[in-house]
Amino acid sequence: PRHVWDLFSNRVVPWWVALHTPWGISHAWLDRTHRESVLTPINGHQWPVPIPEDASLDLVRIEMLNLGAEYAWLDVLCLRQEGGLNEDLRVGEWMLDVPNIGNTYVLKKVVCYFNGLGRPLEHFDFNGDRSWFKRTWTLQETSDNWTIGGDTGDKKLIEEVRERFKSQLSSVIQTAFDVAPLLSLLRDRTSEKDVDKVAALTYFMATNGDPTSTTAPAYSELESAEDAWTALVKAMHLYDHSKMLFSYHEPGPKKNAWRPSWQQ
Repeated sequence: PRHVWDLFSNRVVPWWVALHTPWGISHAWLDRTHRESVLTPINGHQWPVPIPEDASLDLVRIEMLNLGAEYAWLDVLCLRQEGGLNEDLRVGEWMLDVPNIGNTYVLKKVVCYFNGLGRPLEHFDFNGDRSWFKRTWTLQETSDNWTIGGDTGDKKLIEEVRERFKSQLSSVIQTAFDVAPLLSLLRDRTSEKDVDKVAALTYFMATNGDPTSTTAPAYSELESAEDAWTALVKAMHLYDHSKMLFSYHEPGPKKNAWRPSWQQ
């Protein structure tokens, strides 16, 4: 990703300006009816920032500073959003940035807001469609170096969240970046667009046979999930090709009979 949030100066700056590796901020996305889009000088008013209607970016910044962060990556601030200036730039940036977003949650601590960005931790349905634990994108935001954002001191709830998070982390680790278990993890998750599930899988699977580098297909929100899946399969390790060839129980469609379609 190309931008980070400089918490000291409270502005979005180019990635290369950061003196330290940024922390990641992961959050549940509330329904559109409970979100508002705000223009803020933090990103130079370049695009409206979607946040919960009862949340504040200033309070998020204060909490991050109190936790010890100097730089942070927050999707709504650092990834160009819809409705802003230069919409053509957004499409081009998303093509390159979305497949690589998972990298921002690897090196430093990840702060997770389970009730929505900047909102206090409260009891919620772990299995609801908007739950952090059910959203497609949060699979790649699952880190063993994490902490709860909006901690209210409810020890019982915190323990429940930690146990559920521990279970998800274990599930991700046990996939060993194997296509079949990763697909199983994604099957019951929710997303705004079908292609988003393929994009989330891309972060884990695109190695093209070389463990020292990655080749990830570009992201397009207008692309069908089937076309995105076809592009991803071409970038996968040959080991995953053989797994699909010999393990799947029925042939795929037409010329790609050796592997399952996305629908399958």
